[in-house]
Amino acid sequence: MQRKEGGGTTIAARIKALLLHVQRRHGRADADAFLLKTRLDREYIDDETRPIPLERWHAALVAFASRWGREAILDVAPEIVDRETIGVWTRVLRGTSTPEDAYAQLEAHGSDDAQSERWETLDLRPGYWRGRLPLLHDPAYERDGLCGLARAAELSAVPMLFGWPRGNVRMLSMELEVEPRAVEFEVRWGEAAGWPTLAGAALGGALVPLGVWPATHAATLSAAGAIVGAALGALGGHAAVLEARRRAASRAQLIRIQALERLATLREARERSEMGYRPGAVVAGQYRLGEQLGMGASGAIFEATRLNDGAVVAIKLLRTPVAHDTVAADRLRREAAALGLAWHPNVVEVYDDGHLPDGTSYLVMERLFGEPLGKRLVRMGALPTEFVRQVAIEICDALEAVHAAGVIHRDLKPSNIFLCRPGPGMTESGDPPTVKVLDFGVARIEWAETRITNMGTPLGTPGYMSPEQEQGLEIDTRTDLFALGGVIYECLCGSPPPLGGSDRWPTAATEQPSGVQRARHPIPAPWRKLIDRAMAANPGDRFPDARAFKEALQDPALVAEAIEARGAAG
Repeated sequence: MQRKEGGGTTIAARIKALLLHVQRRHGRADADAFLLKTRLDREYIDDETRPIPLERWHAALVAFASRWGREAILDVAPEIVDRETIGVWTRVLRGTSTPEDAYAQLEAHGSDDAQSERWETLDLRPGYWRGRLPLLHDPAYERDGLCGLARAAELSAVPMLFGWPRGNVRMLSMELEVEPRAVEFEVRWGEAAGWPTLAGAALGGALVPLGVWPATHAATLSAAGAIVGAALGALGGHAAVLEARRRAASRAQLIRIQALERLATLREARERSEMGYRPGAVVAGQYRLGEQLGMGASGAIFEATRLNDGAVVAIKLLRTPVAHDTVAADRLRREAAALGLAWHPNVVEVYDDGHLPDGTSYLVMERLFGEPLGKRLVRMGALPTEFVRQVAIEICDALEAVHAAGVIHRDLKPSNIFLCRPGPGMTESGDPPTVKVLDFGVARIEWAETRITNMGTPLGTPGYMSPEQEQGLEIDTRTDLFALGGVIYECLCGSPPPLGGSDRWPTAATEQPSGVQRARHPIPAPWRKLIDRAMAANPGDRFPDARAFKEALQDPALVAEAIEARGAAG
């Protein structure tokens, strides 16, 4: 998959904690200035469970450290477990009652859609944890040590979830140059479980002998007083420990309730704003929506700006209710997988895909300017033969790459073929438009067939489906070549191919009134021969592959006919 962001994904809570710290320590104006440098907005990071690119987090740490110093990152620990960021700790807190339990399941830190880190526990005992974090992203984000400091602040904050003071954290190692890349930390924390008892005993033993005793028994009574004082001090210290533990347990329970309430609040907010995306909103932490390009029953397509580099892209959003439909979700995943496998200049390029916290699926693709071939046919009717030949050649190039990747499109038709023109700010060259094949939502991927394959109905569009596809039989790449024959037919005739295997080339004697669409324009014999072979009922009679189809399109008879037609038109 041709992705432009390579740093990985983390959670918005990491930037939100920094923002809260700045706002509380330095004021709203400094907080707004800091947020501006992250290229995010308050509305997006208000939901701390949302995914953001790791590079946005690193950029925020750089901005924070350059203004307030590197070590100030460690002071953010209270905001990391604040009630405004506690939502990302819900899964860590579930089923835990001590810091040891929480450290043991740190891999659950984050949300269902974006885990923060995948920690591995190496050693765990009362008051001590040692863990290792495999680094799966670009190590360049680790070399300045800012991410390490931020992780240290997070690790130190875990005991605070249970009402205890923050822990003491130490980085033990960082390996960035050889595989496996990883960092290792240790944390020590104290519940004050034993020292109040010992301190109380020592204090009591020291203070009680200081009383006034009769001289004749001073030594004996002083010793006895020391013992009594130590005992009383120990009892007092033990009582202090029990009180501290009671308060910690009460605080931990309150934090757990706050976390559950916060998560419920976030879910309600997502449900209220379900598919309420609008221009200006930030999606997946890295795409700011612009103009809406299209809207359908299952979702919408927007133009968007990628925050990391300002590139203009197109993003397809699958409505939340539809995203929970298994077939619809499979279609989007299948499209992402197929496009990622089959990169080619004549296939629309995919950059990213995933799920948003509210369940919405998304697919990010290159932004295309121009119009679908189907729209041009509606506007202009039958198209010049030389134009059709050039378009068909580029489609063959696309299909050759797609088929080599183990993908069969299964729904090739004019509306899924895009005629590109230069975008804004680019100069028209006068050359024919570049062709892009779109919409791989029902594509067959050899190694990834799922329930979408066996839905009980044929997949494709009548008129363009091969006979074996219509009957639900096994198909191969030649079913796409059949569809391409139908596309060429419609381009030359101005109407879709006949349905149900009807005669494509009726004579005056056989022409009967019928609902079956017939050719509206006479088609030269070389083109008829090409279309008949491409759309042969028996797959063995068709072109064996896209390369052979392309060679047929370069046949001198077709080229000569196109030149002759152009001369007659001119």
